[in-house]
Amino acid sequence: MYTKCILMVAVIISLCDVSFGLDCYQCNGANSLEPFQCNEWLSSDIDIKPEPCDEVYGAKYCIKHTGRFEGGIGTKRYCSSLDLGNYCNYVKQPGDTLTYRSCVHTCTGDGCNAATSNTYSHLFIFCVTLISTFLALSV
Repeated sequence: MYTKCILMVAVIISLCDVSFGLDCYQCNGANSLEPFQCNEWLSSDIDIKPEPCDEVYGAKYCIKHTGRFEGGIGTKRYCSSLDLGNYCNYVKQPGDTLTYRSCVHTCTGDGCNAATSNTYSHLFIFCVTLISTFLALSV
């Protein structure tokens, strides 16, 4: 009996994310001072670390934007209070001969915008937890 209760409490605690603020990678590939620090894929030789999103009111998401943005081409990582979704578009500006692929990836969790990540809905996580708890209690 106690084992089942301990298991249930452990499952519930593992799903709780105690955090007072969000930390995201924040960089711009168009930054001429550090041009190679903000690439599409952050490798182990990159010096940047996730930073607090204190300057964005209500920040809940980390964003990684690759491709064409703000008149340039590159990668930008930042904090957002809005869920921008996960999608890619093909962009051709007037006067350009090339078409550029531009992608936005939104995620939740500290430092999650290092690379493309799959995000699960809260409903999916809740259902998996509920099923796991019932299975643990029936053993």
